[in-house]
Amino acid sequence: MLVDNGNSMPLKDVKQLCEQRTILRELQERFPFKETNFTHSLLKLQPDDEEEIENIFRDMATSIIDSQMLVANNGLCLLIAYSQKQIQREAQKHNV
Repeated sequence: MLVDNGNSMPLKDVKQLCEQRTILRELQERFPFKETNFTHSLLKLQPDDEEEIENIFRDMATSIIDSQMLVANNGLCLLIAYSQKQIQREAQKHNV
């Protein structure tokens, strides 16, 4: 929804926030629910999930070259690519 509405974040900022494990908090601050309908309130139901997601994004940001993700401009698109990559990793675990 954020990308569809024309929202963006600099790629460099997203990568740095992922490395610092603060991307979810920053998304919530930059894109308030009242303005964007963006929420990660579901994560509040399972407190460990937020930490796990932050760790996954950190792993991606520190171990994958940006050009491999085929994203050049919008950091929100990088998060989508990271999410897709993690889905693939999880699917491979279950298929083995």
